[in-house]
Amino acid sequence: MYAIRIHLDTPDGRPRPGGPVAAPAVRDGLERGLRGPARLDHARIRVTADSVDAVVFVTAGCLLEAEAALRASCVELAEAGGTLEGWRLRHCEADSWLALGLPELPTCR
Repeated sequence: MYAIRIHLDTPDGRPRPGGPVAAPAVRDGLERGLRGPARLDHARIRVTADSVDAVVFVTAGCLLEAEAALRASCVELAEAGGTLEGWRLRHCEADSWLALGLPELPTCR
C-alpha cells in the first residue's frame, strides 16, 4: 500500500459555483477511476470550494503503478462530465514523510 498526496484546484482560484463537492463524492470518483490491479484502500480528503487535498492509500504492485493509476483517476475527475470538471491536478505523488514512517512533519525551530 502506498500513500499518495494529491491536490486539485479550480483554474482561476475562484470558488466552485454551488459550494464544495462532498468528500465522499470525490472518494467515489477516485475509486471508480482506478484501473487495473490498483485499488483505493482508504483516503483522507479535505475539500473546500476551490481545492481538494487528500492523502490516498492505494494498493498496487509497485509505487509507480499506484501513482500512475491515481493520476489517471484524478485526470478523469477533472475531465468534462467528471465530479471536478474543469479543475487542475497540481500534485499527485508519493508522500515521502508517510513512506518513511514519520507520523507528522518535523517542527522547524
